[in-house]
Amino acid sequence: MRTRHTLFSRRYRAALLDYLLSGAEAELSRAYDLGRTAVNEGLGLLHVLRTHQREVGDLIESAPDHDRGLRRLNAAHNFLMETLSIFEMTHRGYVALVGGGKAEAALDRPRPRRRH
Repeated sequence: MRTRHTLFSRRYRAALLDYLLSGAEAELSRAYDLGRTAVNEGLGLLHVLRTHQREVGDLIESAPDHDRGLRRLNAAHNFLMETLSIFEMTHRGYVALVGGGKAEAALDRPRPRRRH
């Protein structure tokens, strides 16, 4: 399992860097493919988010100035959203399967507040 985590993290970093350098739509396609890989290999959403957080932290720290750091952060956000889109599709499919749409309506309702 550790090897899959390491390999995913390396591929994520490389694809994110390529996207930040080029800004090309094809690189966003790689982000989507990475999300599919994560789901297929049983890597969870939290692993993807931790990987993203670590890589973005390094990129922001290495930015030569504040404006470039913000541009990197915004571009990295787009990359992350594309990576996570498969998790959203998987979730929606699960909700539709389990509740026939009823569970999705329940998820959209506000949750009651807990009393402490």
